[in-house]
Amino acid sequence: MKDSIEEAIKSFSKNHNGEFPTNFIIYRDGVGDAQRDQVLSAEIPQFEAAIIKLYNKAADKPEITVVVVNKRISQRFFVTDAQGRLTNPPSGCIIDKGLVENQGAESKKFDFFLTPASATQGCVLPTHFFVPKNDSTLSKIDIQHLTFALCHFYFNWAGPIKVPAPCQYAHKIAEFYMTIGATKKRHHNTA
Repeated sequence: MKDSIEEAIKSFSKNHNGEFPTNFIIYRDGVGDAQRDQVLSAEIPQFEAAIIKLYNKAADKPEITVVVVNKRISQRFFVTDAQGRLTNPPSGCIIDKGLVENQGAESKKFDFFLTPASATQGCVLPTHFFVPKNDSTLSKIDIQHLTFALCHFYFNWAGPIKVPAPCQYAHKIAEFYMTIGATKKRHHNTA
């Protein structure tokens, strides 16, 4: 992980006149609630080590925000319509009080549920976001709004998707990489 982040920072620098990024917002997908503490205790120090190594002489250290994305959850949310019936919440509904682990507005560690897309049938499936690290000046509301906006930037789909676009693109790249690896392995075994 550390090497990948270092390479990404160097690549950014090459394309921005030698300047390094000043803020890092890392969306980490594929972590279930049971694995969260274990993964974050290993990964966040790697993020920090890669950044510190490249910024060791910089006057200002970059701000790091980590957002853990969890799609596989059992929670469902409903709102009451004008006739008193339960319906799906609208796209963009954020739940950040009562049912969340960390709800303090001033806390740098918090979580929230978001329903980025609407459902035409059945229950809409929310996504759970946990922010274990936020060194930036971004507020809880800023991160929630950014997350919702990023759910609209996946260009292979006309509407919002369940996860922020960087997560979906990472899935596609990983899938592509696995397909290429499997193809190369098959060709190597038949040669």
